[in-house]
Amino acid sequence: MIFKGINNQTVEFRITNYQFPEITNCEYDSNWLLVYLKIKSDCGNWETIDPSLLVRDLKEIIEWFEKLSYDIETNSDSLMFMEPNLKFELIKNQSDLKTVRLIFDLESRPQNANDNKEYYVDCIMDNAELKKVAKELTKELESFPERVIG
Repeated sequence: MIFKGINNQTVEFRITNYQFPEITNCEYDSNWLLVYLKIKSDCGNWETIDPSLLVRDLKEIIEWFEKLSYDIETNSDSLMFMEPNLKFELIKNQSDLKTVRLIFDLESRPQNANDNKEYYVDCIMDNAELKKVAKELTKELESFPERVIG
């Protein structure tokens, strides 16, 4: 799926596989997802692939976007995960329009990243676009069910 940011910035987000497809009996190792990102932004253009999310993290992202799309209060204005490569932050919240910042850190930054610089893309979305994000992420997840639940 593609997040469309302001100033024609884009973030292509795809799940390519489990990090360890052969491990099916370990709560964590069985559920790490390889996340492919292709970023075209004001911060630069780069591609990465890294095991930065668990299946349950992606489920949390989907639920967060669904709640935002229905203007339901979320538990938090930001989503952070065990691997701090990706962060989603609600930076502007109006009933019909939200601004979500996708923040890239560590392995999700460009290879020549400056540690003193923040790498992000801001996306302004109406409720229909937020629903579409949740739907497209759900589609990404369909091929990668949670294999062991702790």
